[in-house]
Amino acid sequence: MPEQRRIGKTDLYVNPIGLGTNAVGGHNIYPNLNEETGKAVVRTALEHGINFLDTAFIYGPERSEQLIGEVLKEKGNRGDVVIATKGAHKFVDGKIVLDNSPLFSEPP
Repeated sequence: MPEQRRIGKTDLYVNPIGLGTNAVGGHNIYPNLNEETGKAVVRTALEHGINFLDTAFIYGPERSEQLIGEVLKEKGNRGDVVIATKGAHKFVDGKIVLDNSPLFSEPP
């Protein structure tokens, strides 16, 4: 894997190739996903040096994040992996609503 890259002005360094995980649990977009296959993709990526995973609450919803968490728990290397996740989606009356307000992002 090529030399790691710094993310902005942070102290986070990642390999220049990351893994997008929409197809790892994103049943709302890919209804015939096999979750074990998705977890195997994450395992394989990590075993080959990928340490940057991109996900989002809306992938599944929530399922991609959950499956990534299961793999990281079993591998015991959460501290070695940078996860970028996206928010702003919430459910209101059974519909997905985008909300980028600061109030939405604050913990309860």
